[in-house]
Amino acid sequence: MAEWSNAAVSKTVIRGNSDREFKSLPLRHLNHMNKIKPIIICLLILLFITLTLTIVKFKQKEEFKQKARLAQEIRKALDHLMVDIFQESEGSINDLPADGLWRNHIAFVVVNQGALEYSTKDGHMFRINKGKGTLIADHIADLRFRRQATRPDLLEVQIEAKQGVSLTSNLRIRIK
Repeated sequence: MAEWSNAAVSKTVIRGNSDREFKSLPLRHLNHMNKIKPIIICLLILLFITLTLTIVKFKQKEEFKQKARLAQEIRKALDHLMVDIFQESEGSINDLPADGLWRNHIAFVVVNQGALEYSTKDGHMFRINKGKGTLIADHIADLRFRRQATRPDLLEVQIEAKQGVSLTSNLRIRIK
């Protein structure tokens, strides 16, 4: 009967703290992969977070650009409206009683131009003079006017513009 020495056995058996079975050479390298896995997972999570923040920042930048375009349209609308209202004949705003109710159009008389009307249709704001409509601004979703009984000399104007995002402007104009 042959005798085995402990030295011969220890060369073929890999002993670990909790691992007591034989491992072939390819399986021995899996322990190194277990150390690399958390690093790879952390890098993937970091990449995902970076991409998400980049997308959010891009969307915020686009939203800002849209709001700037809408603000430009509102400014054009208010510029035209204010010039005409400042030129209106005293007491010529007849279709807007001082009852506090909002209305979607306004009509008044301007010296040297005659009757003017402002209204919206299909997202556009128009200035109507002598039956001819002139496009003033685009993307205007709502145009509202009112006068209060307590302050009939104060015209309140509310303009809402929409194109993906919404922007509202409120203005009070003292009238004659």
